[in-house]
Amino acid sequence: MPDVFEVLGAAHREVEQMLDRMQAMMSVPAELRDQGGALADTLISAVSQHEAAEEEYFWPTVKEKVADGDSLAAGGIEQETEGKQVLGKLDGMAPDDEQFAPLMTKFAHARAHISYEEQQVWAALRTALSADQATALGGKLARATKAGPTRPHPHTPPSPAVLKAAGPAVAAADKLRDAASGRDN
Repeated sequence: MPDVFEVLGAAHREVEQMLDRMQAMMSVPAELRDQGGALADTLISAVSQHEAAEEEYFWPTVKEKVADGDSLAAGGIEQETEGKQVLGKLDGMAPDDEQFAPLMTKFAHARAHISYEEQQVWAALRTALSADQATALGGKLARATKAGPTRPHPHTPPSPAVLKAAGPAVAAADKLRDAASGRDN
């Protein structure tokens, strides 16, 4: 079973690839018009599920196990909240909307968040977790990601208790909305 760093690393690489693809599309208007909406939907869904899982399991573990974990987690959650706000504006927006490209460009700064996690937070967490703990956390994150909401909810508090209580209902509502809109995830 993959550990926390493998699970998150795979998700980060997936997001970076989608951002690269979107950036390439934005320079070809016809391609952006024809395929940009579907790619944006996939990106929004993947990031929404990933961030919800992190808020439920990853950041609480950082707070609990890492010296200065409260500060590290606060910085990461703040970055994620800003990203969810941008994704919330992008959700359902057509690629030919005049705000689409500027918002997508703004969201592309998610690369800085990925770097923050991987370079600052992971180093500290690697020394704080045993191999078994890292694997167990990876399993929790993988399960939570699959079951998580597929749309951004920037006004939901990033509280593990709230996410555990309301998350399944929100995820179910998102998936019904996805099915009704024809959004394949």
